[in-house]
Amino acid sequence: MIQKLLPALTLCAVVALAQDPKPNSAPAPGSVSGSVTAAGTGTPMPDVEIYVNRGGPRVGHAVTDAQGRYVLRGLEPGQYRISANAPGPGGRIGGGPFAVRQVDLQAGQDLESFDFHLVLPGRIAGKVVDQNKEPVPGLAVFLVAREYVSGALRAVFTGAASTDDQGEYLLERVQAGRAYLVLAQRRYRRLDAISDAPADPRLRRPAVVPTYYPNSRSMDGAQALVLSSGELREGVDIRLVRAPSFCLEGVVEGGSGPADLHFEIGETQPTSGTSGNGGFYSTQPGGTPGPDGKIRICDLHQGDYELTVHQYAKETFGAAPFFGSTVVTVADRDVQNVRVIARPRIPLAGEVVWDGPAPDPPLDAKLTLRLQAITRTERGSVDATIPGEFSLPGGLLMDDFGLQVSEVPKGVYIKDITYGGHSILYEPLRLGSAMGDAGLRIVLARDGGTASARVTDKDGNPVPECSIVMIPASAANEATIAAALTTGKTDLRGTWTSASLAPGKYFVLATSDTIDRSPESIAKLWASRTRAQEVDLNPNATATLTLTPKSLE
Repeated sequence: MIQKLLPALTLCAVVALAQDPKPNSAPAPGSVSGSVTAAGTGTPMPDVEIYVNRGGPRVGHAVTDAQGRYVLRGLEPGQYRISANAPGPGGRIGGGPFAVRQVDLQAGQDLESFDFHLVLPGRIAGKVVDQNKEPVPGLAVFLVAREYVSGALRAVFTGAASTDDQGEYLLERVQAGRAYLVLAQRRYRRLDAISDAPADPRLRRPAVVPTYYPNSRSMDGAQALVLSSGELREGVDIRLVRAPSFCLEGVVEGGSGPADLHFEIGETQPTSGTSGNGGFYSTQPGGTPGPDGKIRICDLHQGDYELTVHQYAKETFGAAPFFGSTVVTVADRDVQNVRVIARPRIPLAGEVVWDGPAPDPPLDAKLTLRLQAITRTERGSVDATIPGEFSLPGGLLMDDFGLQVSEVPKGVYIKDITYGGHSILYEPLRLGSAMGDAGLRIVLARDGGTASARVTDKDGNPVPECSIVMIPASAANEATIAAALTTGKTDLRGTWTSASLAPGKYFVLATSDTIDRSPESIAKLWASRTRAQEVDLNPNATATLTLTPKSLE
């Protein structure tokens, strides 16, 4: 009996040794799977590209099948950024709706039901007619978003279309869930230096006034449109408004002389610029001044205009070495003696300093400063040592810029940013507004606090992909809230931890509603402060919060 058992015992020992993992074996890989559907309808979306860490070293990739399903296999344990990217118009790769989620994958974990619900863009269709209700072909129709930028509310072009021979238009790729205005406007691309419009205003043709839906000559009377996912909004018709025509006379100068200058003119609002997740830039009507630099621009309605002048140079690859602008108000008569000077680029230098004692040993890190002109394509960037001095190569044009500071080290926050001794932490950088050699100063601090939040539903279950909003109690108005708020999204466990923030009181709330910098969204946040949870962030401490999602309505 004993002899019969020995082989069996020996076999069991061999099997046990075979199953026993090696001490230095790599962790078992895992997988992520789920589906991609259209938000609102739940329709499966095939041919959606699923990327792991898109924009960096590709770790994984998949494409959804006819049922909108995907599987990512062979993923080592760790944190990943997984994105779903739907095809654009005509099946073009990119340009379609997308979404990004974070995941912390454990060794050997097969994470299922990691689903995406993509919000599809909408469309707006309508017709533009004149005062006689006749269709107006060849007219520009713009999609306009209002958004807080660097502490000020601005209106920005975000899309465009043209009317056909029946006066009909179709605006595509309209972001769902966000408020937009629709503007019909006649655009003159090329202007003569000296307009041939009659000197007597009574003999001039009426000017075509930019008209907002529904038939308003100002944004104050415009109706905001909010589309749902994939919606086609029809019947957005506009009847153009006409008004008396006025002229502007003046002179442009600077650079190497009038022969090398170019002038442009356009309403101060809306403007080109960035908004939401992208940017839209539209050419303004303009031309070349006469040999004496004189200009006469007509067919202007009442309103505020920005008149700009610039000079390009081949050696700067299209960048303008000279630039100038001024705002002109047209009231009830012609405007004369306007003067605009194209000035050279302005050097920008500054320093990064510590508020309080510097860390010991010093941090081996650099800040990245990016500057983007608020209404133009002018931009620049520079890396700055901590602490240390910096200088922007080539300088910038005299204009208003948004400043973004990134690569802030862990445990550090930006306490203040000054230009010429004036704080611009929540304001634009108005380059050239400081006197003398005043520069940019970035003040860093290490006494910040953090907030650690957990979001659960009414049954205590974690709520992933929920937005967290932190509003400083010191923000005294909606514009400051838009510039100062901190946002984030919970992970699969319903948790989120902020970066280091300035000590003080904050209003904190969790919501599934869309958060952006539009006045509609910021107004809801302002009103929701009374329903938010108050928290005091103490220096070098973490405040722990438990939240339940709330609607901003």
